[in-house]
Amino acid sequence: MAPGSNTDDEFDWEAAVAEIDNACNRAALATTSLNANDSNYVQKPLDWRSKQKNMSDIGKLPLRLTKVVRQSTLDKFVEVTEKYTEGPQSSHSNGMSKCDNNEELYNVEDVNSGIDPVAAKTWIYPVNVPLRDYQFSIAKTALFSNTLVSLPTGLGKTLIAAVVMYNYFRWFPAGKIVFAAPSRPLVIQQIEACHNIVGIPQEWTIDMTGQMNPAQRSRFWQTKRVFFVTPQVLEKDIQSSSCLVKQLVCLVVDEAHRAMGNYSYCVVVRELMEAPVQLRILALTATPGSKQTTIQTVIDNLHISTMEYRNESDPDVSRYTHNRNIELIPVKLNKESVNISSLLLEVTKPIVQKLCSLGVFYNRDVTKLAPIEFLTARDKFRESPPAYLAQMQYGEVEAYFGAGITLYHIYKLLFSHGIRPAFEMLQQKLQQGSFARLMGRNETLWQVKLLMQQSLGHGAPNPKVLKMEEIIVNHFKSNDPGNSRVIIFTNFRESVKDIMESLAKLGDVVKAMEFIGQSSGKASKGQSQKVQQAVLQKFRAGGYNTIVATSIGEEGLDIMEVDLVICFDANVSPIRMIQRMGRTGRKRDGRVDIL
Repeated sequence: MAPGSNTDDEFDWEAAVAEIDNACNRAALATTSLNANDSNYVQKPLDWRSKQKNMSDIGKLPLRLTKVVRQSTLDKFVEVTEKYTEGPQSSHSNGMSKCDNNEELYNVEDVNSGIDPVAAKTWIYPVNVPLRDYQFSIAKTALFSNTLVSLPTGLGKTLIAAVVMYNYFRWFPAGKIVFAAPSRPLVIQQIEACHNIVGIPQEWTIDMTGQMNPAQRSRFWQTKRVFFVTPQVLEKDIQSSSCLVKQLVCLVVDEAHRAMGNYSYCVVVRELMEAPVQLRILALTATPGSKQTTIQTVIDNLHISTMEYRNESDPDVSRYTHNRNIELIPVKLNKESVNISSLLLEVTKPIVQKLCSLGVFYNRDVTKLAPIEFLTARDKFRESPPAYLAQMQYGEVEAYFGAGITLYHIYKLLFSHGIRPAFEMLQQKLQQGSFARLMGRNETLWQVKLLMQQSLGHGAPNPKVLKMEEIIVNHFKSNDPGNSRVIIFTNFRESVKDIMESLAKLGDVVKAMEFIGQSSGKASKGQSQKVQQAVLQKFRAGGYNTIVATSIGEEGLDIMEVDLVICFDANVSPIRMIQRMGRTGRKRDGRVDIL
């Protein structure tokens, strides 16, 4: 074009605008026609290792496109915009509030004909429960991206899950929603929230267990829409093709920190991604992990793109939390236990020396060992046996490793639970197996067994049990036994017996009941689902004011407000300890005593 020419007169602006419009339309059409098999434009799971300095920084992170990692979401169904309502807009007679999505639906027929375009323009939030801003905010985030929700125990993850499930139930009239939790009490708890808070019709829901006939479960996958299952049941039904994966639109994973290795949660998500299927994933946990690498693994395994984290000091949460006083109480071993522990170390010392002489173990200080060191060394030996060892020696090495692991487990039981559990384990191991063959004639070990028997026969009290009795009695002296509640946690099923027997001696003030898993051991019988539910209901109603719980009572149960938590043992993982402590300080101040 010559300098000074009249560009407005010579350039065809209308033609240029038309061409730009056509190009934009072609680009939009290409974007909306992406199908589930197109992995060129997919959302990458949230990278925990991105530049986040602490947990409170993570909030909502933007989703990023990648050609490497595939995340299946429902963003193709509903275009997410930045414009959310600030709160409930109008109240409805059904106890719900309708909020405008400000979403534009597009090319629905090309992706999934099951969505209801009218219903999906709004989402529903219940107004029959007190409004908490953080729950409302997290719920609307979880509706539109695969979200890991990490909230302290008792701050309402169950409500958030119910809101998400209900809205996907509305948006997809033929879609199927699955809630998975690792224990039956957790499943029952979510069922109650879905029915009582958001009002999902009961005729569309089903609670399926492994005890249900597979053929019956298959029929329910055909006729029902909302499923409450354990992860193992879901895994089996996907692999058997009973579960109609193409109709799944929402998967809620409770206690998501378990999504490691080949746990059923991981298998389920892998199967769904391979199908492939477009669905929303909501993961819930109070404790995502104690290490960044662990949290990142959970995020990757569940195809998470957004993490919503709150701790008890966050301003939008702190108003709903209460003080929790934590006291670590040292308890001295009695003389009998001290003598027994010394003899156990004498028995273990030759085992360690033998492993060191074979070149498969290197720590000779028996007083500072732990079972994990034996396990790690054994795994290393199995992966790469020393070249100088003959293959015929492998069995000998395995036997010594097994003996060392067993002896240190007995040693730990003695320190954390007392003589009776340690004795019962030793007696069981001496009856059969490689430990019995290797150690059955060890005179020092038989002396250990004899001292244990004599101590139990004389009725020597467990120091921890005595301290626990003292704490319980003092608690109910200053708190009304009819209104106050106590939970005693123990990691070992066999110590439940000792604790229950001691509580029975304290009179009518302490009304105690055990709360344990379904599996039965040689010395104790498990509790059925019905018994578990009955225990919790009676505990809430005041029939019991104390329950003695194993690990089943740690995870996520809405047991009710507990004033005192006693941790009978302290050698559990940080995650489990946090879950135990989360049982108190929820609606009023609480106390945790760790023995």
